[in-house]
Parts: sequence; structure tokens; C-alpha cells
Amino acid sequence: MVFASLAAASSAACSGKTDKKGLDRGAGGTSGSGGSTMVAVTGGSAGLAGSAATGGANAGGMDSGTAAAAGDNGIPECGELAGLGKCGGTHLEAEFRTVNMLLVIDKSGSMDYEPEGFDQKKWPAMKSAVATALGKVEAQMNFGLILYPYSESQPIPLDYCEDIGNCCALSTVGAGVVVGVQPGQVSVDQINAALAQTEPGGGTPTATALAAALEYFTVGEGALLAGDNYVLLATDGGPNCNDQLLCTEDRCTTNLDGQCDSGNCCADAKGHMRCLDDDSVTTQLQALKDAGISTFVVGIPGTEVYSDYLDGFALTGGVPATGGEHDYYAVSANAGVEGLTSVFESITTQLLRSCEIALPEMPPKLDLVNVAIDCTVLPGNDDPDQSGWGFDQMPDPTSVIVHGPLCDAIQKNGAERVDVVFGCPTVR
Repeated sequence: MVFASLAAASSAACSGKTDKKGLDRGAGGTSGSGGSTMVAVTGGSAGLAGSAATGGANAGGMDSGTAAAAGDNGIPECGELAGLGKCGGTHLEAEFRTVNMLLVIDKSGSMDYEPEGFDQKKWPAMKSAVATALGKVEAQMNFGLILYPYSESQPIPLDYCEDIGNCCALSTVGAGVVVGVQPGQVSVDQINAALAQTEPGGGTPTATALAAALEYFTVGEGALLAGDNYVLLATDGGPNCNDQLLCTEDRCTTNLDGQCDSGNCCADAKGHMRCLDDDSVTTQLQALKDAGISTFVVGIPGTEVYSDYLDGFALTGGVPATGGEHDYYAVSANAGVEGLTSVFESITTQLLRSCEIALPEMPPKLDLVNVAIDCTVLPGNDDPDQSGWGFDQMPDPTSVIVHGPLCDAIQKNGAERVDVVFGCPTVR
């Protein structure tokens, strides 16, 4: 679940105000004395069209219950939740859950090219897309940055690298991390500055960059972060920079990119570094996934010839794209800069608009749990085609899952608040 989580409890009410972090702290009711346990969850995004917040019918056609006035921050303040009455419970405060995203961005020499359909080269397009997308969610997420290849000591040549080590270098600061993961309101400016100060050049050491991300999140400074960790890998070409490989021309990235005049351009000693290194990338993505870190894979123009490999990377990463031609987030050349920006925005915003809502603790009784979206109580049911909710697993659930048309609305528009209520018979 990636809505921000918090608690509210009062006598069968879910009213509250929001502090400076945008967390609805509720009315602070006490345990016992006929109060209901309410776990309020707010996402800070646009409310659902026609929800109780606006006095209309919700997406699932439920009774909107008591109309909700908006608080000073625009988050609806609920009156009594319709259908629950005044049933017993205890006060409970949930933990605020954070999304930590480490951007792993390819700045190889091919990023200096201008694809047909773009009105600029890929590197400035990348900078523009990152700045726009991150700027929209910087108050709600934490971000960090790995650039690859990257050298603090000397520029990496744009085209052919005589020094293989420099061509495939990675930052030596903080296990390869150029900007450590911090609240977006701090790190986004730092990320934009790092991108602005860097020019494309060198090879594509994707596996090494992913290994640095794994090290950062598991044994580096990122291991101390609270919340859910993600990697966003953005690349425009096939991974290489493993000079231990030998390959035929059908696995030589120079040949695959159409930049070889004749024969196998990976045949000479220095050419080995340009052999396709997909197995190493898959290994690192699996290691990240095993550590609980999912990876979004974005392929921008230049990756088309590697689409089968990127599809495999996305599936291994654990968060493939849905509804498109590919499993990775593919940006077509004719989509231009707007297409790249849209992909970044869709990835970041979906992390803030999940239909999975984490339970702060095991409910005392599973038949005394209710879920309300924007002050409207949903039915507990198992029909995926109807608006409602169910537990993620039995007999020991860790989350509730909203499904049906209302889930579609949440993913499209977000929700201003979600309440999980313990102590009242489940509305069916």
C-alpha cells in the first residue's frame, strides 16, 4: 500500500485535520467507551469523482452516507460513516509508510542522439522528463539517483573510449549513488542539478549500476530507510561493459545498434566490453527482487532492437507495464519528450494510488472490519467486477484490496482519504 497511512479514532466518526506533512491525524479519540477503531489513510491526490466528498454517488454506486465538508487542507472530514452505527473498538495508530525510489539512469554516449520524433536530443529530453514528473510528487515520495557510467575525476568520452575502465566507470561516492535517497522536496533539486552538470558518454554498465542500487538498499545508507524501496531503471540501449565476455556479432551491441561497418565489432580485445550483458542484468534484478526491491524498467528510443531483453528485465523486476505491447515501459520515438514524461509520471503516480491498503496490525476479528473510501463505506465481497474489498490472504491478512470500478477510479484519480475501521460488523 502506498497511500500515506495514519490513525483516527473517535466515537463512530472519522473527522480530523491535517498536519504540515499532509497526514490526517484524526480527532484523537480514546479507547473504549463505544468508540470505533479507525485507520485513516490519505493520499493527497485528487478525490474520486462523485464521492461523498462532493456529495454525489461514488464509482461503485454505494450510498454516499453522511456528506463530508472539506477541511482547511481540502481533505474531507467525515461525519458518521453510514451503516456502521456506534459499535465498540479501540484506538489504533498506523505507521506512515514511505515510498523510496532510486532512479538508475543511463547516460551512455547514445543519449547524445536525437531520435526522429523528438525535438531535441535524448539527454536533455531525459532531464526535462525527470524534472517534470518528480516535481509533481516530490512532496509525497523520497528519491535518489545513480547515473551510469559516471566519473567524479574525469569526463567520460562521448564516443569511443580508449580507457575501458573510465568508459564503464561508476561513481565511487556512496556505493555509486550520486544523490542519496531523501525526501523529494530536498532531493529533486539535487537530482536536477546532477543531471544538469552531467553530459552523456561511455558505455552501458547496467548490471554494475543495479548492483550498486542493491548494495545501497541492503548494506549501504539506504538500508536504514523506512518504507518501501523501488528502483526505476531508464535506458536507451543494450547493457554491456563486461569485458570478460566473448560474443558473436548477433550479441555485439555495436553490431545490433547498426554502428559496425563489417564483421564482428566485438571481436578485438577492447571490443569485448561491447558484448551484450543481459544475463548479468537479470541476475541483479532478481537479487533486488529477492531483497524486496521491485524495479520499473523504462526503455526510451534506441532500445527497440533489445525489446525482448527489456521485456524479460521488466518481468524479473516485478512491476511490468500493463495494457501495452511490451512488459517494459516503452517510449516510442514518435511520442517525443511528452511520451517520456508521461511514462515517468505514470510510474510515480501509480505508487501513490494503490488499491492495496496495508493493515497496521492483525484485526482482532476478521468479520469486524470495514473499509471506507472518501467517507463512503464499501461492501466486503469477493466479486472482482463489483466495487468492494477483500483481504489479501487468509487466515492472516496483511492488507485489504479494493477491487472493481472503484479500484479503477482510485488508480486513475487517486483518493483523498481511506479509512479502515475495526470493531464493526462488515458491511456486505
